[in-house]
Amino acid sequence: MIAPLAWSQTGTVVTRDNTNKVDLLVLDITTVDSVMPTCDFVDHPSGAFGTGITNAEKIPGRLVVTLLGDTLYNSGDYEKGVSGMTVRVTGNTSAKSTPKPYKIKLQQKADLLFRGGDAYIDKDWRLMRDDRNLNTVAGLMLNELMGMQWTPQYRYCNVFINGTYQGLYLLIENVKRNTDCRLDVTKKGYIVERDAYWWNEDLYFKTQFFSDNRYGYTFKYPDSDEVTEEQITYIQQYIIDAEKSINQGTYDDYMDVLSMASWLLAHDILGTWDSGGSNLYMTKYDDTPESKLVMGNLWDFDTSRQMKEKFSRYHSGADFYFESLFNSSNHLFNNKYVLTWLNIKNNLNTAINERLSDFSTKNSTAINASRRFVCDTYGNSYVSVASNLATQKNWFSTQLAWLEKTINDSLIVTTVNDIHSDHASNAKTYNLQGIEVPASTPGLVIRNGKLIKQ
Repeated sequence: MIAPLAWSQTGTVVTRDNTNKVDLLVLDITTVDSVMPTCDFVDHPSGAFGTGITNAEKIPGRLVVTLLGDTLYNSGDYEKGVSGMTVRVTGNTSAKSTPKPYKIKLQQKADLLFRGGDAYIDKDWRLMRDDRNLNTVAGLMLNELMGMQWTPQYRYCNVFINGTYQGLYLLIENVKRNTDCRLDVTKKGYIVERDAYWWNEDLYFKTQFFSDNRYGYTFKYPDSDEVTEEQITYIQQYIIDAEKSINQGTYDDYMDVLSMASWLLAHDILGTWDSGGSNLYMTKYDDTPESKLVMGNLWDFDTSRQMKEKFSRYHSGADFYFESLFNSSNHLFNNKYVLTWLNIKNNLNTAINERLSDFSTKNSTAINASRRFVCDTYGNSYVSVASNLATQKNWFSTQLAWLEKTINDSLIVTTVNDIHSDHASNAKTYNLQGIEVPASTPGLVIRNGKLIKQ
């Protein structure tokens, strides 16, 4: 787990007059009776891991959003189901740090990112503190470039609670079902999380793969207080059957293999260390046999860039299905992983660099100024967006170069064929290491640098 940020209060007061001069949203939360959102902490049971939160009460109040002093949104005072909002502490280990992450639930739907139109309105939003390294920004950019089914949208903002400056945050869409703008799952579908903190949830289920105390599955949709016993039984059995299908070589009947491969490759590119606490979501569009398990969006980039020139810790081991998929008699997952790499490798570094540079051009002045406010408030060291940008660009350049060499040389792709001549009867078949293999070897077929068969 990532260590909590060690910040100490300095006593310097940051006011709305300060933040109103910065071209970022300002979220002003005023709670009933000025109650501050708090939580307690609870340790894991034997065989599990992590520190969870408890007693994170939903505190009612009003939310006002401004930009350069102009009011863009006002929720009104709290009246359940009518107006206002609630705010509570969220996260697990991250909740030990200052400033804390929060969840906001509006009583009436709104688009707090102000994109225009009703397609983006929702009640649920999150405030993630600025990580001071652009890991979240870069991770979400990669999520989109990898073609994951949904990329959460966000805006940087300065946050006050009951008139006291809290810090610089990302106001971001919460992971949930919303067929218009978030995860596209019908009312008969599912969003589940392979969850290291299952033991701290009201509802969870187990599968054979995670029969011990390390992990369980929890619900993002349906809500745990609304899901029926029939729904629990259905999705639990479906995932158990999917797990069995890996050894049987029929996993593509249950899983969207491309999304599985893309999700893993993204974490390999990011060099993710935390294969336990980082969030892993799967969706099922509906309850029909045609609907398969699809990997959701990437989320939680606290431990990005910690596996330099190595695969992420998701890549092998018992934290998820990937090692078993690589070793299955069905080579489709291996092939999809390599094919995904071949499709993105030539343009990805340029694409991510362009997006990072564009982000810096549009946001660095405001973010840098706001980070100064955070320094004034908490006494942490100042880190500029330019410094973040250089670090991120160097990471992608180095990690992608390493992946290029490693995937070409790795045992993962010994089943990838490179046919060096046409259909002559004496044509020979080679893997990417230049070693001759039987023509019947399963895998991708590449001729003259182009994929001709999966």
